[in-house]
Amino acid sequence: MITLNVAETLLFNIGINTFSFIIALIILITYKNNFEYNYDVWLLTRIEAEILLILLSDIGMWLLNGKSGNFIRILSYAIIMFYFLMQIAVVIEWIRYSHYRIFGRNIPSRKETFLVLIPFAILSIIVGTSPINGWCFYIDEFNYYHRGVLSAPMSVVILAYLLSVSVMALMNYKNEAVTDRRKELLTIAFFGIPPFLGGIVQTVYYGISMTWPCTVISSLLVLLNKENEAMSRDSLTSLNNRSNMERYLNSYEAELNRDIAIIMLDINDFKYINDHFGHRAGDDALIQTANILRTTFNGTSAFLARYGGDEFVVIIPQCKEETAKRTIRKIKNNVEALNKTNQFPFQLNISAGYAISGEKTDNIHSLFKEADMNMYQDKAEYHGK
Repeated sequence: MITLNVAETLLFNIGINTFSFIIALIILITYKNNFEYNYDVWLLTRIEAEILLILLSDIGMWLLNGKSGNFIRILSYAIIMFYFLMQIAVVIEWIRYSHYRIFGRNIPSRKETFLVLIPFAILSIIVGTSPINGWCFYIDEFNYYHRGVLSAPMSVVILAYLLSVSVMALMNYKNEAVTDRRKELLTIAFFGIPPFLGGIVQTVYYGISMTWPCTVISSLLVLLNKENEAMSRDSLTSLNNRSNMERYLNSYEAELNRDIAIIMLDINDFKYINDHFGHRAGDDALIQTANILRTTFNGTSAFLARYGGDEFVVIIPQCKEETAKRTIRKIKNNVEALNKTNQFPFQLNISAGYAISGEKTDNIHSLFKEADMNMYQDKAEYHGK
């Protein structure tokens, strides 16, 4: 470890934290102004607000470090404790966000309690008692800040959680069929790398603040991915959105002899789910339908999209009629498998219809219309039952 003089690093630390604060503030404003307010954006907004508070606290710590007076001492203890507690809050929120984006649902409460909340509550106790025992940090008689004996182990635990999220994202990346979705998983996986590298620099060069400025780099990459997602993907299900689907279909307009299949799907009784179980349950129904499609078409070249509302579209290149029928049966079997888990208060049920390009269809519009009509025929049979 190389210890640097406080006077040498003061200007650098305040400067880099101030610059990072401005970038983080721009990211926060962008989330609030440019995105639909849903659960994952709400989590990202909280994370960014907490990063802002960490950077502000770090600036305050450096401004007060080594200043004399009992009031300064008390204020320093308060700011430093707040600084560490906000770090814990950011990691908890990032774990929640990552799990929601990777798996399409919240962490089960029991699992979250034992694997996340209890360990981080212990870390919070260590921080809160440090003015007495100096475990996490202590302030000497000249009001200079020093790391405590448990400071390094705490940093290791926090970084381990961040890197475990990265591993989780990479494991799901291998099984993901949607290209844009794979990009998001890579972004999630990369999130912990800049703060990890910043933490190494901060450990080797004692007195340099690099961890949270590097975290702002990760936040910026998440924002850029969100911006890209807003242009080509449905924000709730992470499937391709309608406009991206139409661009994809246009590439087939002059080549219908390539035997593509269009499958249209619709969630039965979706209004009933919304009215009786709430709109959050409706969102869960949409997300789980999207997850089922990903599972069904994992490792294939199928194009998956949310058409709008509770309707979905699957486009399969080089697909014959028997394959389309077999695929729909597989989707419905996967829906039944989900229902048997009893994870949700509702039973998911879908109607589906397909159309195959060939002599009967001379353009994409007629192919799409045929699939739509067949889907509504399937829905009529469902309601007849």
